Amino acid sequence: MMKLIMKKALIIFLCFPCIVYSQIDFSNQNSFDIITWNLEWFPKQGSVTVDSVKEIIEVINAEMIAVQEINNVSDFNQLVNNLDSYNGYSTNTSNLNLGFIYKNTLNVDSLYTILNSENYFFAGRFPLVLEMSYQGEDYVIINNHFKCCGDGILDLSNNNDEEFRRFSAINLLKTYVDSNYSNKNVLILGDLNDLVEESFNNNVFMPIINDSVNYLIADKYIPYQNTANWSYPSWPSHLDHIIINQNLYDNLINIYQDVKTIRVDNYLGSFQIYDNIISDHLPVGINLFSNLTLINEHDINKKIKNKFFNVFGQFTHPKKNHLHIRVNDDGTIEKQVIID
Repeated sequence: MMKLIMKKALIIFLCFPCIVYSQIDFSNQNSFDIITWNLEWFPKQGSVTVDSVKEIIEVINAEMIAVQEINNVSDFNQLVNNLDSYNGYSTNTSNLNLGFIYKNTLNVDSLYTILNSENYFFAGRFPLVLEMSYQGEDYVIINNHFKCCGDGILDLSNNNDEEFRRFSAINLLKTYVDSNYSNKNVLILGDLNDLVEESFNNNVFMPIINDSVNYLIADKYIPYQNTANWSYPSWPSHLDHIIINQNLYDNLINIYQDVKTIRVDNYLGSFQIYDNIISDHLPVGINLFSNLTLINEHDINKKIKNKFFNVFGQFTHPKKNHLHIRVNDDGTIEKQVIID
């Protein structure tokens, strides 16, 4: 039966590449587009996986992709070599490595791992950091793959508890970011292997949730959407997350629209085909905008017919010296600060 499924999957992939990929809609030419993607023991089906991931990356056209579960580094390097517009980097310390694939026009300053003394809490997969600059701003992107499994109960008194290991990993990352990257734009992302919507007592993300002034789980509303939009459909659950620090709040126009699970499976025909060829996880992405328009108060009257929103996508009335998102009648979007 499995051979028959794989045969059908390969026929669909080989015969209809342009049709299945033509509808993917994520990247925005005015934004910095970042994706986290668990590629599940890459490459699951050898060269077929390499070729299909290449095609998807080229069509999505994001600037930055953080990937997890690179099993074969040579095949990963082949993937990067096949991508004319991208460079890449992978760790090579285990059978589940972390990596980045990024546009070769980006100014990447350094790549390195952190918290190397905390092997146990990170399950041997040390966070991989990429430092770069984009449009004059410094970014730090921290790629992770947390320990899996557990019973859903956070036991703070048990070092062997899987939830406690993930809780400790989040806490270690937050402390490290607070100490080392306070003046930079920071994203903590990856397969974090836990649910952001759980009750406070069992939520491993409480160190982040409790510090909402400085951190935001950008995909926190996805678990409340249709299960089809969750990143791990086979459970189903939403396990792949993007956390941003306060420095990036103003770069997120609409948390409901600009943070999403990218339904690549739809364009391969079904999740079953996608799972057989590529992964049991779907990619999750974020669009970050950096354009900011300053307008005077006397301009408000003639613009008031347009809709204004705050950075979390909530309707608001324009106020002086506050960031607003203006949605114009023609559908265009502008970030604005109303000044005296």
